Amino acid sequence: MGYKVLEDNLTFANINSDKPTVCFLHGWGRSSKDFIHIENEFESIAFDIPGFGKSIPFPRSLSPKKYADYLAGLIPSSVEIIVGHSFGGRIAVHLSQINKYKKIVLIGVPLIKKQNTKKSSSIFEIYKFMNKFKFISNEKLDQIKNKYGSEDYKNANKYLKDTLVMAINDDLKDILSKIDTKVELVWGEDDSEVPLQVGLDSNDIIPNSELTIIPSSGHNVLMSNPQIVIGVIKK
Repeated sequence: MGYKVLEDNLTFANINSDKPTVCFLHGWGRSSKDFIHIENEFESIAFDIPGFGKSIPFPRSLSPKKYADYLAGLIPSSVEIIVGHSFGGRIAVHLSQINKYKKIVLIGVPLIKKQNTKKSSSIFEIYKFMNKFKFISNEKLDQIKNKYGSEDYKNANKYLKDTLVMAINDDLKDILSKIDTKVELVWGEDDSEVPLQVGLDSNDIIPNSELTIIPSSGHNVLMSNPQIVIGVIKK
C-alpha cells in the first residue's frame, strides 16, 4: 500500500487498505496531503487529482463532471463514502450521480454559483464581448485574464486555467435536489473563500443533508479541525 501511482500510470494516491471504504478528494491547487490528519482513521484512498500533487496533468481541460467520469474508473468498488473538500467536493457531487454511495461529505464546497459584483469582473465581461466580435485578439484576452484573474488562475497552466473556468461555471444547484444519498455538509464559520451562506442554502436544497458549522474556522478545516471532520465522517 502507501503512496503509489495507479493503473492509469497518471494518477497518484495514498492507500492504506486493500479494500478502502473512504475516498478523499482535495481542493484546487492542493494534494492528498491535506488529509494527513484524517485518512488513517479509516480504510481509505486519498487521491492526488490529475494535475495536482504528483499526478500528471491531462493534456486537455476537463470539467468537474469529466473528472468524476474519469475518477469513477479508479475508485475501488469497496468505497462507500466520498469526502470532497472545495474543488474535490464538486467532483464528489458528480460522482454521486454516477455511483451509489452510503454517504458523501462535502467540506467548504462552492455548490452554488455566486454572482460576482466586483468591478474587475464587469470589466472582464466587456473584454470578453470585444473578443467575441474580434475587436481584441485571443492573446490580448489571455493577458487580461491573467491581470484580473484569481491567484489560482494566474498560477495554473493553460489547460488548468480552462479547467478552473469550467469549475467556476459549474453551478451544481440543479443537481443538489437530485442527490439521493446522505450528505454531510461541513463549513468553517468564517470561510472567506466559500461563505457559510452557500452551505446554509445548499442544506435547504439537498433532500437528505445535515450541516455542521465549525466556529471560528476558515476554509481549510481539514488542517484546523481534523477531529471534527473525522467525527462527521464516522456518523
